[in-house]
Amino acid sequence: MALLMSRVAKSICLTALLAASALATAESILVLTEETPFTKTDINDKSGGEATDFVRAVLEHAQIDYQLQYLPWRRTYSRALNEPEILIYPLARSPDRENDFHWIGRLIPVNYYLFKQKTRTDISVTDLDKAKPYRIGVVNYFVQHEYLTAKGFTNLQPVNRNLQNVRKLLLGRIDLFPISEGGLISICERHNIDCNQFQPVIKLQGISDYLYLAFGPDSDPELVRRARASFQALKDSGLHSTIFARRLELTDRFNLQHIPSAD
Repeated sequence: MALLMSRVAKSICLTALLAASALATAESILVLTEETPFTKTDINDKSGGEATDFVRAVLEHAQIDYQLQYLPWRRTYSRALNEPEILIYPLARSPDRENDFHWIGRLIPVNYYLFKQKTRTDISVTDLDKAKPYRIGVVNYFVQHEYLTAKGFTNLQPVNRNLQNVRKLLLGRIDLFPISEGGLISICERHNIDCNQFQPVIKLQGISDYLYLAFGPDSDPELVRRARASFQALKDSGLHSTIFARRLELTDRFNLQHIPSAD
C-alpha cells in the first residue's frame, strides 16, 4: 500500500512538473533586435545597451520567459511580422505599421535627418524633393527606407546596418543618409568617429517621434497585456528615466550644437 501511495505521489508530482513546464513553454517568447550601441554595449559579448537593459527589466518584472537574439534588421522585422510570440525593438511607429504590431511602450524620443559630410558644400537641400537626385544610403526595412520609398525616391542604396552608411558616406560612395541624431552619436562613440564630420541637411517630417517596444501581430493578448502593464510600472518607478538619461543628454547636446532649430 505504501509503495502504491509512493507511486501515486510521484505520478502527481510528475504531472505537476509537466504542467508547469508546458505553461512556461507557452509563455516563452523570442525577443529580436539588431546589434547597435543602443541594444548591445559590447560587440564581443552579450552586454546590453540601454534599450536591452530596459526590455530585460520589463520582461523579468512581468515574469515572461524569453530568449534574446541579435539579427540583421531585415530578418528581425520579417520574423516579427510572420512568426508567433516575437517581441521586437527598437521599432519606429508609422501609419503603415500601426496595425501590424501590438505596441507596448515608448523607449525613447527620436528625430530623423538626412546627413551629409560637412565638407560637401556642393550639397544643398532646402526641401525633400531636392534630395532625390543624390545617392542616399538606407537600411533595409528601417522606417526611413519605407518613408523615402513612399516619397518617390529611387536612388536608394540599401544596406544591413547604419555603420555601413556612415563608412560609405566618408568614402564618398553615397551623398546622404537618414539617421536619428541619437543613432549617429552612438555609432561615432563606439567606432571612434568624429561626429563633427557630419551635418544634417533636412529633417524627415512625419516619421515616428519615438522608438518602441512591440509584439508581432501573432501574439498572445495576455502576454501583450502583461508586458504593457510591466512597461508602465517600470516607467512610473523612474527606472525608464534612469536608464535612458545619458542618451537623452547626449542627444540634447548634439541638437544644440548642430541643429539650433530642430523643427
